[in-house]
Amino acid sequence: MQDVGKPYRGLKVLDASQGFAAPYCAGLLALYGADVIKVEPPQGDWCRDIGRNIAGQTALHIVGNRGKRSIALNLKQEEGLSVLHRLAEECDVFLESFRPGVAERLGIGYEAIRSLGNDVLYVSVSGFGQIGEYRDRPATDSVLQAFSGLMSINRGVDGIPHRVGMLAVDTAAALHVFQAVQAALFGRRDSAGGQWMQFDLMRTTASFLAQKIAEYQMEDGQPAGMNPPAGAYRTSDGWLVFTLVKNEHFARLMTAIGRPELANDPRYAGFDERRTHAEELVSMMTDLMSQRSTVEWSAILREHEVLNNRINSVGDWLADAHVRGIGAIGRIEQPDSGPVEIPIVPGTTFDPSLVAPAIGEHGAPILSELGMAPDEIDSLAASGAVILPG
Repeated sequence: MQDVGKPYRGLKVLDASQGFAAPYCAGLLALYGADVIKVEPPQGDWCRDIGRNIAGQTALHIVGNRGKRSIALNLKQEEGLSVLHRLAEECDVFLESFRPGVAERLGIGYEAIRSLGNDVLYVSVSGFGQIGEYRDRPATDSVLQAFSGLMSINRGVDGIPHRVGMLAVDTAAALHVFQAVQAALFGRRDSAGGQWMQFDLMRTTASFLAQKIAEYQMEDGQPAGMNPPAGAYRTSDGWLVFTLVKNEHFARLMTAIGRPELANDPRYAGFDERRTHAEELVSMMTDLMSQRSTVEWSAILREHEVLNNRINSVGDWLADAHVRGIGAIGRIEQPDSGPVEIPIVPGTTFDPSLVAPAIGEHGAPILSELGMAPDEIDSLAASGAVILPG
């Protein structure tokens, strides 16, 4: 994929959000060249404590905040709020993720930031939106996975709805917000004036699930598996998944397992018929797949052009020769918690020096850029309005 470079070089972003959804959006802007200042509370963004904390960093924080500069402000003090306002006077994009109404109470709501005189794109990311019956309802990734129906379509072999084991809701929200901000930045070239861009995890997750929501209606209710006996099966030494996209793929599968006559059985003539007899097909495949190793079955299925793959762990993906060979992984030289390898965001220039900041790490130089003298900075630090690293 072609590298698009740093198109947002010179763009000033003030990221007052916490967690992962909005911070990751701001982090993507940073990867594309924007100058992103992360405004943290004195104790730091709460995502620094989600997962294993090594010297103030977690995997979640590193992925969401690479390439940003951090300043730690106590917004409950007038001096701390004043610093944020001065920073906001120069920003192009402002992000917050407080519950509805909290930003206004802190003095950093849309009207307060807009009144500073710039054409800011003010971005709010909440759980259920700024209005409506659920606006004040607490929301997390798990809550939204349950609310949206995502868990209902992720049933295990035990029949129980399971949470997707990563921040699917927050990540989907971040990507939706990022694309909308990009469109707004492009549109702003021809028109002046700021705008309040409101996003919520509920609607961005629904957009992520648009196909399943439409399918639910067109299939007269939550559909069963689309292509039995496709799915994940335990082999003699691991797990493997195969899928059937076209009707003729079933014939290939039956030939691969040594049962070609079943391809002509009227019970299995098409997808609808196979759904009706899914239980017996799945039972047959469960027994067969357990009799050979993953490598053996994968080779047999590929020989007959049946789409399949071993179910990898994350570690398997990291070690994969193809992944390594195409340069899909970059090593971040994180100075506090140590180096870590992560996927390179397609289209970005990978820079190992773009690391996640420590709490308030860049407070002094940021204040200097505002024209503050060293004694003024020391005074703010002594008052507790600004927290500088020790």
